[in-house]
Amino acid sequence: MDTILNIYLQTSAQLFKYLTNIPNGEERTQYISKINEYLDERGKLVDQIKQLNFQYDEKNKTHQTLFELDQGIQERLSMVMEAVKEDIKDLQNTKKHELQYIDPYESLRIVEGRYYDGKK
Repeated sequence: MDTILNIYLQTSAQLFKYLTNIPNGEERTQYISKINEYLDERGKLVDQIKQLNFQYDEKNKTHQTLFELDQGIQERLSMVMEAVKEDIKDLQNTKKHELQYIDPYESLRIVEGRYYDGKK
């Protein structure tokens, strides 16, 4: 049990450290795939820990460290998610403005030459 917890602690610490810097541009794809690898590895370890009927003990220093690391990882992952959301939003705005540049009069199209007579 202790060996699995130590491996989980090391993996969590590596992920926490890796999440400190959020790269921009093309590097972000590799960054996200590496995060997914860490999360997959942690998920497998969590499954193993659950099979051993793990019980959280507030007095145990390792358990407290794991809890604090997990909270820090969640905060940093939310920051990464916000950065990705901002990039997607910026990309959508860029596409919208690019289309307006290609056809600036699209929104002003008026159907001319039609006359609707209300009389029958």
